[in-house]
Amino acid sequence: MEVHFESTKIKKVNTDGNNQSVYLDLYGDVLESVLTEVPSIDLIRASCVSHEWRRAVRSSLHHHPRRLPSLILRHLSRPNSPSFSIHAFDPNSRTWLTLPQHRTSDRQSEGMTKNFLHGPNGDRLYGLSLSKLVVSDDTFGVTCPIEMKGPKIWRQDPVVADVGQWVILVGGGCAMVDEEEVGAVEIYDKHTKIWQSAMSMPVQFNGSTSAMWLSTTVSSKKLYVMEKKTCWISQFDPASQKWGHTCQLRPDSTVSSWCITTGRNNKLVLVGVRNREEERKTTMMVNFWEVDRETLCMVDKEFDEMPREIAERLFPCNESDDYIWHSQSIEVRGTEHGGYVYNPSDVRNGAVMYELSEEREMKKGRRIVKRWEWVPLSETLGDGLMGCVAFGCSKVGLGELVVLGVN
Repeated sequence: MEVHFESTKIKKVNTDGNNQSVYLDLYGDVLESVLTEVPSIDLIRASCVSHEWRRAVRSSLHHHPRRLPSLILRHLSRPNSPSFSIHAFDPNSRTWLTLPQHRTSDRQSEGMTKNFLHGPNGDRLYGLSLSKLVVSDDTFGVTCPIEMKGPKIWRQDPVVADVGQWVILVGGGCAMVDEEEVGAVEIYDKHTKIWQSAMSMPVQFNGSTSAMWLSTTVSSKKLYVMEKKTCWISQFDPASQKWGHTCQLRPDSTVSSWCITTGRNNKLVLVGVRNREEERKTTMMVNFWEVDRETLCMVDKEFDEMPREIAERLFPCNESDDYIWHSQSIEVRGTEHGGYVYNPSDVRNGAVMYELSEEREMKKGRRIVKRWEWVPLSETLGDGLMGCVAFGCSKVGLGELVVLGVN
């Protein structure tokens, strides 16, 4: 069955060979209730039906806000390709939206990396070359980007973040050019349009200054950086251009890989993965802890464990020791309401969506995570070069969907 919006009615069309159509008149609370189940992308069309429907869409989003972020995938057809496609998972309808391929001119894209930077309102695409830094002005990267002149230091794989009025570049410098620039930090003031050098990365990150070895998240005022293997973490304040408290968390010494993301109520969420040996079978455990965002101390020793059946889908068992060793890595992209966990060694496998518990729910005994759900990747990705897929996470509302030109 398909659903179409026509006038102030919903048309239900049978797709089983029967040509009968049924029109349903919807008004008031009934219409608003129906709209809570409509995929986000279709709300744009629904709001164009009539003034009454537009009011119903707004009322539905007000009374039933869609807080969970969307999983955003950027897929390059080949390495360094000027063409890429965007795939967005809507957690409300559990459907994938695939955007047509974007293409920049060869001159614009020459030497540009295309990845996601972290911002307090979600991830956005950016491109970095020797001459310029280009940042998308929307979640999907379809509007005219914001272009800045390039940083002073040549960087191969830096952390890029958007915090307040600053864009921050951390690490990724080339030791062959200048060893002192490997952990260098530069910040771009969007008001003055000037790059400034800031305090270099703490010595605890020596040898792991590239983005591939680091997990990062941001708040409205600070950037948080953590080394994935050792669990050393620090915070950078662009206003003072200095690093703050640096410490090693590591609440479980058996964890082989760590990552960090934002949480609720001034907290960070720490995620770790480790082996579990049971009856001559090796499986993986994924645990969640809470960290105080200001002090970088563990809130407590309690942790939440991902359900075993979901963790086994994220890290499928294989008899090869090499496979198990390489699979001990994990990544997370999230907001204060929830996010997505994936295995960077096997992105083709899928991801796990999680929804964080609210404070009042935790006081009643609920754990850190309220809900877990498996998310298979979009079928439109096909069997292409999966190594060219980048994961992002962002809240997608009507404003973000409007830029797609849906009408």
